[in-house]
Parts: sequence; structure tokens; C-alpha cells
Amino acid sequence: MYKFLPLLVLAVVAACGHALPVEREVIEILSSETNKFADGSYNSQYSTADGTSRQEEASVVDKDTEDEALEVKGSYKYINEDGQEVEVHYTAGKNGFVPYGSIINPEITAVAEAAKDLPKEPELKPKALQEA
Repeated sequence: MYKFLPLLVLAVVAACGHALPVEREVIEILSSETNKFADGSYNSQYSTADGTSRQEEASVVDKDTEDEALEVKGSYKYINEDGQEVEVHYTAGKNGFVPYGSIINPEITAVAEAAKDLPKEPELKPKALQEA
């Protein structure tokens, strides 16, 4: 039994060491604002002292129809590990998510842009339900 004691002690020390909190730098929030509206639309933004920021706005489209949805436009930016500013813009809505920016491969943006205009396939019922 005692020959396993060093392994047990090592396991306990490793588990305790893993649970220690990691010290992180506190980044000051320079601005933050969110506005929500009765129709479901909103706008939101924040920026921090390390150069990170985000802004987003959503509006209701096709109001009072079965196709009513939110259309979102936004962007975010941050400073990467190489000290370069990275900025991404996007749109999102009932036809999909389309990102574009300095770190987004242009082919991904092109495919997402083309796919958002494709007609949606109707949901296929399982074969057992089709025959009913």
C-alpha cells in the first residue's frame, strides 16, 4: 500500500495545482451601451482600453408576417498577438451569417454571401410520414 503513496501525493498535488486561479490582467472598459426596443430591435457597443471593441445593431424585417426576423449588422476588432489590429464585419439574419474582414478568407465570405440568397430546401418528412 505504501509503495503507491508517492503516486497518490503526486496526483493530489497535480490536482490542487490545476485548480489554482490564473492571474489575468484587468482591462478597463472605456464605454458600454445597450439599447433594446419594444419591437425586438436593439443596438449595442463597447470598447476597452486594450483596443478591443464591438458594435452591433439589429432591426426587425418582414414585421407582422410569418417571415418576421431580426437582421443584424455588426463588427468587432482587437489587437492580435503580433500587435496588429484585426477587424471583422458581419451580417446575420434569416438567410445566414456572412463575415468579412482582414482575417476572414475571402473565399469563405464569397461562399457565405452566395449561400444566403439560395432558396431554402423544404424540410423532408421521414418516409413513414410521407406515406401517411
